[in-house]
Amino acid sequence: MKMSNYFFEPWVGHHYSSGGIFGKRIMVLGDSHYCGTPCGKCGVNPNPKCNRLTSDVIGWCLDQNIEREDWMKTYLKFERSLVGHETTPEESRKIWDSIVFYNFLQVALHGPREAGTPEQHQASIGPFFSVLNTYKPDLLIVWGKRLWNNLPGENWIDGSDFQVDGYQVDNGYYRLDNGKKVRAICVYHPSVGYSWDFWHKIIRKTVTELQ
Repeated sequence: MKMSNYFFEPWVGHHYSSGGIFGKRIMVLGDSHYCGTPCGKCGVNPNPKCNRLTSDVIGWCLDQNIEREDWMKTYLKFERSLVGHETTPEESRKIWDSIVFYNFLQVALHGPREAGTPEQHQASIGPFFSVLNTYKPDLLIVWGKRLWNNLPGENWIDGSDFQVDGYQVDNGYYRLDNGKKVRAICVYHPSVGYSWDFWHKIIRKTVTELQ
């Protein structure tokens, strides 16, 4: 499979390689970035300011000297679902230092209600597999059904029946170039209707069962 470079560099926690506080390498897959001032060059021409946007977003969430904005609650709710309790700023740093975060679409959309086009999803497949093969996570946590339903089918293995409290969890595996199987699960997008204590049950069970 042809690999290609990504436009938005992933956030890579300082302790990701060892699994950090989780003891397993976890990669989190978001949908896309948003930009209210499109330049027509997004995803095409390298731009250091834009290329590091993912890391900047996480950095802003962790910087307690920055005024809190509503969109930051998405990341706060998700980090709570990873550990199962409300987090302190110190805990937040340890959590994000333990994981990789990457947005699938390699072009910014205009707003959260906008969906990527089939062409944009197709163009993002190569970069996605490049990141997956580079960081070789044990677990891939996918944000939202919309993204889950648009993920590439190449190198995909369907998972078996997986239920928690009667909820059927979408799951499966991606096979990497080295033969490693990456467990993948879908959670609701943390931006809306996200019960972090419920999703913690699912994430905890998944991590516990990893080989």
